[in-house]
Amino acid sequence: MRDPEEIEQILSETAEGDKPEKFEKLGLKLVDPFWRELPHCNIFACITPDILHQLHKGVFKDHLVNWATMCINDMQKDIKNKDQEEEIDRRFKAMTTHPDLCHFKKGISLISQWTGAEYKNMEKVFLGVIMGSVDSAVLHAVRAVLDFIYYAHFEVHTEDSITKLETAWKAFHVNKHVFVDKDIRQDFNIPKAHSAEHYGWSIRSLGTVDGFNTENSERLHIDFAKRAYRATNKKAYLQQMTTWLTCQEAVHKFDAYLQWAELPRLKPQNQNSQNSPSIFVSYER
Repeated sequence: MRDPEEIEQILSETAEGDKPEKFEKLGLKLVDPFWRELPHCNIFACITPDILHQLHKGVFKDHLVNWATMCINDMQKDIKNKDQEEEIDRRFKAMTTHPDLCHFKKGISLISQWTGAEYKNMEKVFLGVIMGSVDSAVLHAVRAVLDFIYYAHFEVHTEDSITKLETAWKAFHVNKHVFVDKDIRQDFNIPKAHSAEHYGWSIRSLGTVDGFNTENSERLHIDFAKRAYRATNKKAYLQQMTTWLTCQEAVHKFDAYLQWAELPRLKPQNQNSQNSPSIFVSYER
């Protein structure tokens, strides 16, 4: 693991004209920022929110779920992998079925490949799953994060909804101390969690965050990667995938041409009309 303070020192020495040996050993390279000479440019303002990786996978699944699991029945951190995960699985299995809810029949510990849909289905029931097994402060923290996620999903925002989104995140900060008190966390210096601080500003400046959600493009992994790989013989597959995708693109283009060619042709119907300058057209196959 790189030491941030050491890296900063090496970069400072390099900027002053020195050539520290660790610069090349650590694989560091000098990059001329393209935005350096741009007037009134704040490059960090260009970093837009990503609901899928920052909230669903990051703040919720990778962090909050683990923290809440460690708090179940006030068990200690060193036995989390056995008792607490079994308890959280048991609670997911025991959840009442409903047509609009996903029932995790085998719990969640055995799921190896998570999707955006599974994250969202888990969020719908997670508060009920941990109810009665954790402190009220944990429930308030979980509720605050879930409220924030649901507000972030709005496709239309008002100043009132943005205020509620920011209030939900403040509520998490008010209750997050419970994870420190239980020795689960020492701090909350987590980049994905910090990004939530900027959601309100981003929505006001750039619009709703659903337009920047990478979940929209995740679907293309199936079309451009999985299906292309299945079409190969699994050996030297990269070139075969490229060829397959090129053929698919040609087929789609030709299909678009055929649809255009089959459109009704426009033909003037009453060219000799003297009563009106309007042009009448009729459709003819």
